[in-house]
Amino acid sequence: MTAQTVQQGDLVTVIGLEVHVQLETDTKIFCGCSTEQTDEPNENVCPVCLGLPGALPVLNEGAVEAAVKIGKAIDADIPEETRFHRKNYYYPDLPKNFQITQYDEPICADGELEVAVEGNRRTITIERAHLEEDPGSLQHVGGGIDTADYTLVDYNRAGTPLMEIVTAPDFRSPSEVRAFLSELEEVLEYLGVFDAERDGSLRIDANLSIISHEEIDGDDVDEIGPDALAAANRTEVKNISSHKGAEKALAYEETRQKNAIQRGRAVEQETRHWDEARGITVSMRSKEEEKDYRYFEEADLPPLRVSGWKEKIAIPELPSARRERFGDEYGLDEEAASKLTSTKQVADFYEDVASEFDPDLAATWVADNLLGELNYRDIDITEIEGRLEEVTRLVELVATDEITAKNARETVLRSMLDDGRTPDEIVSEEGLGKTDEDEVKQAVIEAIDENPDAVDDYEAGEDGAINFLVGQVMQKTGGSADPGDVNQLLQGELEG
Repeated sequence: MTAQTVQQGDLVTVIGLEVHVQLETDTKIFCGCSTEQTDEPNENVCPVCLGLPGALPVLNEGAVEAAVKIGKAIDADIPEETRFHRKNYYYPDLPKNFQITQYDEPICADGELEVAVEGNRRTITIERAHLEEDPGSLQHVGGGIDTADYTLVDYNRAGTPLMEIVTAPDFRSPSEVRAFLSELEEVLEYLGVFDAERDGSLRIDANLSIISHEEIDGDDVDEIGPDALAAANRTEVKNISSHKGAEKALAYEETRQKNAIQRGRAVEQETRHWDEARGITVSMRSKEEEKDYRYFEEADLPPLRVSGWKEKIAIPELPSARRERFGDEYGLDEEAASKLTSTKQVADFYEDVASEFDPDLAATWVADNLLGELNYRDIDITEIEGRLEEVTRLVELVATDEITAKNARETVLRSMLDDGRTPDEIVSEEGLGKTDEDEVKQAVIEAIDENPDAVDDYEAGEDGAINFLVGQVMQKTGGSADPGDVNQLLQGELEG
């Protein structure tokens, strides 16, 4: 990415992220309680995740395997040995008054993720990614965090395995953060360790600072020294749970801090809460520093050694590599390749269709027609997984010229999604089979005979006349003729 430069007096935004990813495991990280979501509060709990005296943690192997997969996907170092620590702080959703996490020996370190930002590729450094347990969840009754009448605590989520992914302060705008989160979520879904549909599956804490030009050595905003970063007061923004929410929260916080600086006020180092309903951040507390947590080693868990089996854990082809291959192998442009690799399910289905039919035809039907209709109905492709063979059959009907692409797109596909009928049932019941050539020729002759004014306009060189005549033929054939064929037949008759 081309380095950005700043002018004298400019204010530069610096953002780093802590992304908490809920890992998809059947049970919690240190006990056998289910991670299944339930509406009944405090149902999936036990002495371990409630922090009762004498309860001892046992590490979930599935969570470790998911962590290793993430490490490989972000090209991180995975050490021979790693350890768990206790992070000590008091909050109502933390029943033990400490969180089991990892401190100076994380399972993944020094990784990176490349993202597209405004058409350019940008590498974001991931300083560390470590395993930890999730606290419970707070439910504020009668208002937001600062206006609620009272707060309830649900410990169903306590002990759910998390992967905390910590980036370097590499972001210079909220839009860059959104691009990174979108790419990260795609990678996690490809790995099969994450479900975006789960409530609270992705939660973001963002640290934002504003640094003036005078504090930067040189003009390159991508290269800000540690002294300038250390000197700037930063605000931590919590309660962000989506790509769009992150962009909105950080845009608000960026504006708030810049306005304060421009008015001669200092920015306090604090933790703020993103109130999505009101679109503002509100102060929660002064920001803790590392020493406030009094980390010490977790005595109830032995060191974690993954060196003996981490090489056996395979990961699939990742989105960026698949996008590049789709361009090389199928000749797709960047936009189409991006749509077709947006999820692993979409990419797999496209390759299935492209193996039977022309890759461009397959791309049009999967990327534009199918995904367009699903997005309009707010349906995920996984919800119609059992009907993808029917979509393939619809592509076959178009490829073999049995129905027109227009009818297939505007009538058959929409009817399939709306009322559950198969493509063949719809074609038969709606009479959408392609009209034979003799019938089309007869309709062409009739349209010419019945519209002499349009014929005169065509002969006078008016471009719209041929389109009018095509429309007349399409009406006569009930839309079952191919518009391109009709156009050629009309021109042949008119010029013959």
